[in-house]
Amino acid sequence: MAKSSEEEEVESLFRSYPYAALYLVQSPPSTVNSHATASSNYNHLHHLNSCNNNSPISHYSSSRGSNNSFLQDGDKKKLHSHEALRNEEKRGWIKYLSFGYSNSGMWILVQLRWRFLLSLIIALFVFYIAAKPPPPNIFIKIGGIGGFRLAEGVDGSGASTKILSCNCSIDLIIENKSKLFGLHINPPFIQLLFGHLPFAGGEVYGESDETTIFNFKIGTRNKAMYGAGRNMQDLLESGQGLPLLVKVKLRSSFHVIWGIFQPKFHHQLQCLVVLADKYDKIHRTQVYNSTCISNLL
Repeated sequence: MAKSSEEEEVESLFRSYPYAALYLVQSPPSTVNSHATASSNYNHLHHLNSCNNNSPISHYSSSRGSNNSFLQDGDKKKLHSHEALRNEEKRGWIKYLSFGYSNSGMWILVQLRWRFLLSLIIALFVFYIAAKPPPPNIFIKIGGIGGFRLAEGVDGSGASTKILSCNCSIDLIIENKSKLFGLHINPPFIQLLFGHLPFAGGEVYGESDETTIFNFKIGTRNKAMYGAGRNMQDLLESGQGLPLLVKVKLRSSFHVIWGIFQPKFHHQLQCLVVLADKYDKIHRTQVYNSTCISNLL
């Protein structure tokens, strides 16, 4: 009965320690005294306790190591996904410039078209930089004053005043330094100052790599000058001469590569004319002195 009771206690100990290693313990012979039996049971229990203590620690350590390996694999996958997302963000719209974005024929055609257009634009721009026309030189020169006459007269209302009639010839000299492109000149705006008398001419075109001279005629007939007419007459009779200012404003442009590039220039030309009260019959002009300047704005 004692032996059966001890076996039941051992079995109950094995059930209470699930991690213990199971092994068979041989019962001692009946000749062994109770003290030996108690000592054997004590050693057996001590061995079970040591196995139970080591087994959970060993199981915990193994489980922890396995968990760490799973965490490392998860971290690697997250890091890889973040790097892929970062690389995708860096590429941005650049991916749309690649043939590999799509295998469709339309996509390949679009890629070929924009590459061709970009190459053409770059080629045209390089050509324009290499052959860019230099600014033109434009001058004016007084060709002659055919007649300058102040006379007494009446205006439209019947008031007595000085009536002016004059005819002035102006030469517009265009020096185009470009060997490839012609120079287009918008209609010039001309003013004769001592009293404003604006006149306009037609459109002018200057040939490439040439110096072209255009002649303009400005003048007026039977223009009422009122108080200015008396001052003009006094200056002419004084012998100091009558100062007149001729101003010409114009714009010029080159049409480069079918007008894609149109460099434009603004010119302001002035001539100071000092008119004498004498007439040169040989040259058929009023005697005068002139000084002209040209400004590129």
